[in-house]
Amino acid sequence: MLPGIYLHPMAKLSILLFFNFCTLILHAQNDILVLKKGDRIVQYFYKDSYISFQLNNREWMKGIINKIENDSFYFTKVMVRYYTMGSDTTYVGGYHFAVTDIFSLPKRGVQIDFTDERFSITRNGGHQHWYWIKSGWLFRALGIGYASLNVVNCIIDHDFTHLGSKLGIAAGAVLVGIVLKHSYQLTHRRSEKYHLETIKVSGNNPVLQ
Repeated sequence: MLPGIYLHPMAKLSILLFFNFCTLILHAQNDILVLKKGDRIVQYFYKDSYISFQLNNREWMKGIINKIENDSFYFTKVMVRYYTMGSDTTYVGGYHFAVTDIFSLPKRGVQIDFTDERFSITRNGGHQHWYWIKSGWLFRALGIGYASLNVVNCIIDHDFTHLGSKLGIAAGAVLVGIVLKHSYQLTHRRSEKYHLETIKVSGNNPVLQ
């Protein structure tokens, strides 16, 4: 306190509370990265939070947001390699992406892991349960396999009498697989429906509740 200046204890308390309140507000305010469907928030990410996303070149990335600015963010890639006796984590910083660099983000529950020296969607957990059926992969594989088997058998037996009907069944299975492939999505793709933006909010902003 300045010499020669006397402040009432209640005044001292008020000044202390005022500066604490200002400090709290400054720390509470922060830029965030938001994925919206129309005006509804689907996902949001703060500084120091983990994020997974796919770039426009279809490369997956996973790591930590270091800083968020207007329509862009700084990012550190985090690669975890698993071994029989443990794991090893590598951090590579210095990345800077604009929101327009992002092609898609995984839906909640969809996990991105680092395998074979690249990031990819893990097919055995969360929304990925029954992936091989839901995505239509099994129907396409069975259809192609069934068609190939019957063609080979007809060539061996020199009998093509029922080949047409069997190929029709195979084609039906492949068609079901194609329809499922286009209808089953594990990601939110940036589009007219889903869009990314950065906004500044306070810690008690009701938009995030």
